[in-house]
Amino acid sequence: MGRFLSLTSALLALATLSAAAPVPAPRTGSVKRATSKDSISWGPCSDQFSSNLTCATYTVPLDWSNPENETIELGLVRLEARDKSNRIGNLFINPGGPGGQATSIVSELSPAGILDPQILDRFDIIGLDPRGVGLSTPVQCDPAAYNKRVTWFPKTQDQYNEMVAYNKALGESCRAKTGRLIDFVDTISAVKDHEAVRKALGGEKINLLGLSYGTQLFSQYAELFPDNIRSIVLDGNLQHSQGESSNLLIESTTYERTLKQFFSWCTNATKEECPLSGQDVQAKYLSVLAKATASPIPAPGCDNKTCRTDVTEEDVRFTLQGTLISTSSWPTLAQSLIEADAGNATLISQQNPLVTGDAYQDSYLLAGTAIACQDWTHASTSLADVLEKATLGANFSPLTRGACQSYKIQTSCIGWPAPLSNPPKPIKYTGKTTILQAQSTIDPSTSYAWGLGLHAELGDDKSVLLVRNGSGHTSYLRDGETTAAINAYLLNLTLPEPGTVLNS
Repeated sequence: MGRFLSLTSALLALATLSAAAPVPAPRTGSVKRATSKDSISWGPCSDQFSSNLTCATYTVPLDWSNPENETIELGLVRLEARDKSNRIGNLFINPGGPGGQATSIVSELSPAGILDPQILDRFDIIGLDPRGVGLSTPVQCDPAAYNKRVTWFPKTQDQYNEMVAYNKALGESCRAKTGRLIDFVDTISAVKDHEAVRKALGGEKINLLGLSYGTQLFSQYAELFPDNIRSIVLDGNLQHSQGESSNLLIESTTYERTLKQFFSWCTNATKEECPLSGQDVQAKYLSVLAKATASPIPAPGCDNKTCRTDVTEEDVRFTLQGTLISTSSWPTLAQSLIEADAGNATLISQQNPLVTGDAYQDSYLLAGTAIACQDWTHASTSLADVLEKATLGANFSPLTRGACQSYKIQTSCIGWPAPLSNPPKPIKYTGKTTILQAQSTIDPSTSYAWGLGLHAELGDDKSVLLVRNGSGHTSYLRDGETTAAINAYLLNLTLPEPGTVLNS
């Protein structure tokens, strides 16, 4: 549902971080009383993180409605403010997903030269992994159950039954390996975790920068804890209030619009900028789909351990949404089409990783599913229901035929064992702090329509919508005019004029 991670060249490791040893995860399901610990002690991090970070854990209730029973651990990293005498406070960053590791993005952003020097000087930058993710008690499942291939576009009753059986088997394997946490990874629980950490860090008013799914996490924080916020930026907005068919229409069409923008850009780019310069790029894409439909295209650079050894037509349609996120990756996307059309789909398959048994890395995929199934309606109960959604996609997005994250959630959650505990509803924000929203016009994941919709829910008196006229998912990490405007708000609470449209 448009919750892919915000990726730039500096953050590509977020989805592929594997060089470091996995962090041992605390066991979930152990029964112990909630501790009275009310502060956080920082210490050195493992070698997988930048050396200038410090790390900590914090214990919170598994079930916030019954805080005296089981507990889980939250893992977090901190990049300390360099100018402590002029420090503003803590800035929490969430990269999206759901399932994105905030600890990883802060580590990737920690070297000098990526973030504005004043941001590094004046904020302690906090990466708190949501429950189920990364350094926090992670969602764990059977890799074989996750890695089994099924079609998400079933055409027969047998295919539909196989898909639902896959969902149920995966969910039960997650319950067996994760314990009761699988029932408590909804975003409202994560919001309450963030509030607990805010208090444990001294109770200062919080600063929040949410990218993609992070806009849902932090807008729901704003609704629950409106008086505890100094500044809040929502970049690449997700509207957690639309119905299933609306979400499919909104996300699949913004994906298709961005794909067409990629075709146009590449055709008109120089050969140095795009290897398909001067060619009919859409025809190349359709050729890849046709060949993958006839027979899966081999991916000889994969081993069925980290990525699949072949790519189906369905794989192509789902995977390209993620590769459109950052315009800096568009040349590689063009090269992947060239190679796939020639019979080698390795570059495409590598963008669709498998679960490997590394609890930290896998949590992006596994917790992403578990969180989504507790946050988003998935009411389909029959093959007919799914076929109707496929028809919607095929009619309004003929190039991708409706393949998108919203569609994947609505089909992969059928039969999921955990309850829908945070169903979509409009945000009601009563705080005094004005929220700054940033939204690009051509975003493959979070549509401009969602940005407008969330702005309407918040109201003109509670939010300012800053528009970037351009392509790609989210804007803050692109180091353009929009970045400068967001930094001015974070540092000085200076807001752009309503209706501002920037070109970078």
